[in-house]
Amino acid sequence: MSEQLDPPPVKAPVSTQEQYAIDTGLTLPTVRGQVERGHLPTIKIGRYRFINIIKLAQRCLEDDGGKAKQR
Repeated sequence: MSEQLDPPPVKAPVSTQEQYAIDTGLTLPTVRGQVERGHLPTIKIGRYRFINIIKLAQRCLEDDGGKAKQR
C-alpha cells in the first residue's frame, strides 16, 4: 500500500541565509553559493533576500514523486 506523507512542519515560510546555514549544518559560504547558483529558491522582501522554505519543500516533494523512501 502506498502511503502519502505530509511535509514536516516549518518554523517559518522563509529563512535568512544565516539561519538556514545553522538549521542545515552547512557553512554560510556554501549556502550563499547555492543561492547565487539558483539551487535554493529565494524571495525578496523589501531589501532582503530570504530562502523560500515552502518552495524548497515543494521541490523536494516533486523530485521525490511525493513519496518518501523508508529504510
